[in-house]
Formats: sequence, C-alpha cells, structure tokens
Amino acid sequence: MEYHKIDQTDRENLSKLVAEPERFIDKPTKHWDHDQFGTVKAMPDVVIQPVDNDEVMRVVQYADEHHIPLVPRGNSTGLMGANLSVDGGISLDMVKMNRILDYDNESLTMTVQAGTRLKDIEEYLSDKPFTYMPAPAMHWATIGGNVSTNAGGLKAIKYGVTREHIRELKVVLPNGKLYKFGSKAVKSSSGYSLRDLIVGAEGTLGVVTEVTVRLYPKPRKSINAIIPYPTLTDAIKSVPAILESGVVPTTVEFMGRKVIDLWEKYSGDKFPLEHGNGFIIVGLDAFTDGELQAELNQTLETVKRFKAQSAVVLDADSDEAKKIWQCREELLLAIQKSTPQMDEIDICVPINHIPDVLNRIEQLEQELKIRIPNFGHAGDGNLHIYLCSDKMSEAEYAEVKDQVIKELYRTAKALDGNMSGEHGIGYARADNFEDFYGHEYTELLRKVKNLFDPNHILNPGKIFKM
Repeated sequence: MEYHKIDQTDRENLSKLVAEPERFIDKPTKHWDHDQFGTVKAMPDVVIQPVDNDEVMRVVQYADEHHIPLVPRGNSTGLMGANLSVDGGISLDMVKMNRILDYDNESLTMTVQAGTRLKDIEEYLSDKPFTYMPAPAMHWATIGGNVSTNAGGLKAIKYGVTREHIRELKVVLPNGKLYKFGSKAVKSSSGYSLRDLIVGAEGTLGVVTEVTVRLYPKPRKSINAIIPYPTLTDAIKSVPAILESGVVPTTVEFMGRKVIDLWEKYSGDKFPLEHGNGFIIVGLDAFTDGELQAELNQTLETVKRFKAQSAVVLDADSDEAKKIWQCREELLLAIQKSTPQMDEIDICVPINHIPDVLNRIEQLEQELKIRIPNFGHAGDGNLHIYLCSDKMSEAEYAEVKDQVIKELYRTAKALDGNMSGEHGIGYARADNFEDFYGHEYTELLRKVKNLFDPNHILNPGKIFKM
C-alpha cells in the first residue's frame, strides 16, 4: 500500500486539529518508537494526543482523506508491536483521554475514556462496592489497549476475559464518524455484534474512544492457596480435576522453580515456599466463610492424588499473599532482565494439553540449545513462553528463535489451540497468521478490513498481511 508522506502542509493542518499546540508533537522522541518489549522499533512522523471524541474524529478523517497511516496508541505495554507506526504517519496517542465519564451503580456500569489506565479504574472504585473484574498483570495498561487485544488476565477462569466485561464502545471509523456499538443493557439478540468485532481487532478497524464496562459486586471473602508439587507437570495435571470437582476458582496460575529462581535474583527477595518444583496458585472468592472453606477443602482433597505437597493458604490481603502475586506479576520483568534479548509467544491450548506444550518446550531447549522459561494461566490454557538469547550471536538467535516460534505454533495448531491468548498478533507475528489459520479464513478477515477501512490507514501491517 502506498501512503502519502506527511509534508509541511500536513503538519500545519494537523496541528490545528487539537486545541493546545503542545498536544501536536512534530518531532517524536524514542518514547514513541517501541512497546514494552522493544523488539521492533518504528518512529511515527508526528504524534497527536487528543482529549475528546471530536479531536479524534477530525484527525482520523484527515488521515483517511489524505491516505496517511494512523496508529492508535495506549500506554505502550504491548508485546507484539501492535502500536508501532511501521509505515510512519500519525501516532494517535490516547493517554490524555483518561477521564472517568460515568459511574452508574444502578446499571452496574462505568464509562471511561479509552486512555484510562486499569490502575486509575481500580483507584476510583477502591471505596465503592463494585469492581472491574478483569485483572491483566500490567496495571498501567489503558482500557483501550485491553479492549484492542481482548486482554485476559488472572481472573479469566471464573469471570472471563475483557470481551465479557464490555457493554458499550464508542468508536471512530476511518470515515471520521463516531459510532456507538453495544449498550448498557445486559442482553442483545439484535443483529451483528460490531462491539465484539472491535474487541480484539488491535486498532485495525476503528479507534476506540470510550468504553462502558460491566461492574461486579466485590467478593466478600477471598483467599489464595499456593500448592507445591514435585514437578510442574504434576501441578498442571491437577487443574482439570479441580474444575471437575465443582470448584470454580477465580484464578489458577502455574509457575516452576526455574522462573521463581529468576524472580528471586531480579527482586532480591525470597519466595515464601522453599519446597516443591512446580506450583499452582489457586485463588478463591465467595460470599461467606462457609462457601470459601468448602471450596478450599474440596480443592485440597482433589489435588492429593497428584502428589500435591503441603499447601500454604493465605488471606488475599496478607503480606505473604501480596509477595506471591508480586512474584507472579514480575516474572516477565525477571526473565527479561536475565538475558540480552528476549521474545515471547502466548499460545493458548485446551487446559488438558498444557503438559504437551511444556514437554515440547523441554525438547526444543535440548534440541536447539536455547533457554525457554515459561509460566501462565493453568485454568484457561494460556502459556507465556519466552525465548532467551543468552550468549547467542544476533544471527544465531534470530534463526533459532524463528525455529522455536514456528514449532510451537505447529504444536498449538495440532492441539486445537490459538496463536495468542491475550497479547495479540500485532506486527511481530503477522507473517505467521495465514499459515496458522489458513488462506480462506484470512481472506474473510481481509474482506472485513476492506469494508471498515478501504484505504487501509488504520494500524497497517498488523494481525495479517493485506
């Protein structure tokens, strides 16, 4: 696709589309050329920071009329290069659209601008009886970014991923018009759900400007059980049995001793459990102590036949529980700190096939002499798998990394899994998409893209190649 290169006339015109001149950034710095990983870098020609829907509409319409690529950007916590301006053009930085617009406790909804961080939502709701339930580890991520990748997080097993918590979106399409997709109403059997199409589209179909989320009453009681096992495989094999027993945890996370060791080096702290090589963290919540205790007892009884060792049960607000969750949330940073270069895939498979993926990872580590630390969501089959360069040359690492990625995608496909469970495809994995899902399926998605964005200005080069 040939795009118009921004010239001086465009710069003058674009600068007039926002009210304050400081929100038009004519010479972007390195802040805007990368995401959390920094694996791929690309600098936009200009950055525009809108504060309301009207400004977004004007900028998007101008970009479409002049065939200028435009990439929506949140707080840059992504890992797949989805918010990078790989064709230059405009980076539409949404972080100043961060107002809470409406808290409607009677309809159990809350409406915020797309640049609002999860952290801001949590703080706003801290003294209220309701909460926004999805819990991605990156609390400084924006809600618009979470919508764009359909982020999952730690509570997906009981409460679902982002999509299940979105009631309504306001979206600017490339024609510059603002549309409302969805409503505050709980149910709809009223035609195509364009709201659900936008969720997970990684900014390729429209620019999300406002998000109405579903609120839940805060659970009265919650605890965590950290259960050690002789091996990680023993730990993960116990998870389907826990669910089969009738227990519905909020969270079931897995991690092994190897990644915990990396966290201890990174943090200078000590993990509370010294025994065991594989762990699951089971989070439970309920309305009463009796319910909570019954679910805990059933869980601990169920895991006995999988060689479970003595569990540590903690109140969710205890210092020890906070340290364990701190460890889980900082594992990515700990792994990143342990190696010069790192890449990641987050395949998702049926939960009973997690051990098959872990076995294949061990084989690849031996075959290709590469370190592949991992952890993830045992309750929903989403694995976070990291490829470390360590002492490899850049050329060697690039070759080995490509082999590992392709092989793990083949493994996921054979197990009826998906390329990504929550981080998205972005730019980094767009070349793999059609091979994984097939030509006919990808062609159907291309037709959807062409309908919404005929000039291909919105986030070009992402998810799949046009």
